[in-house]
Amino acid sequence: MTRDIEPYTIFTFSSAWDVPVPTVTPFGVKLLTWMRMHDLPYRIEVEDNPSRGPKGKCPWAIVDGEPIGDSQLIIEAIRRHQGIVEDEHLDARQRAVAVAVRLMLEEHYHQVWEYEVFIHEGGWKRSQDYFDVLPLGWLVRHLARRKLERQLIARGMGRHTHPEVVSMGVIVLDAIDELMGDGPYLFGEVPTSFDATVFGFLSLTKWAPVQSELWDYFASLPRLNAYCDRIRELYFPG
Repeated sequence: MTRDIEPYTIFTFSSAWDVPVPTVTPFGVKLLTWMRMHDLPYRIEVEDNPSRGPKGKCPWAIVDGEPIGDSQLIIEAIRRHQGIVEDEHLDARQRAVAVAVRLMLEEHYHQVWEYEVFIHEGGWKRSQDYFDVLPLGWLVRHLARRKLERQLIARGMGRHTHPEVVSMGVIVLDAIDELMGDGPYLFGEVPTSFDATVFGFLSLTKWAPVQSELWDYFASLPRLNAYCDRIRELYFPG
């Protein structure tokens, strides 16, 4: 980080499980990847209680003195604050596809990911490790899991069987793998802002230690695994 501007303060969950990214929320990884794409200085405030944020979720950030929740709204606010123009090489159709991919990950695959990590026993066995380091971790993990389970039922994902959830995740991974093709990034030789979202979700599928058929399936996709390694080496070396 070399830019001579005041660092942005970003509040996000801590890291865990020795993953090679700074936080264990896909939206936090998305935001931090985007910040690094633009060499923007930031400092992380670890906050494992999302209710303290302006929208009750992580991450949130201080932009021009204002607390802003939601990773996409934070990015848009920093774009305005810094006068950033990006992704100009994408045509209108590519932009439309990119928006669809972002929303597929954030609104659908996100639910699959949460189910696999926090509800399915193969993920919950390791997720408890994350909560256990927090004050009153045994209570926090119980309450957090119950709350998330209710949310997933209300949104529909929690009403499915585990094999059905896995199948839904496979469909998403196959779609991204097909779109990626043999290019190094989502749209060819140059990373775009949308790669930050893709990496946010794929990285924590690749490196979160979950026992799941979906994680096994991801491991069988060489192009997506190579993509995660490529982005990590570019923006989170070492």
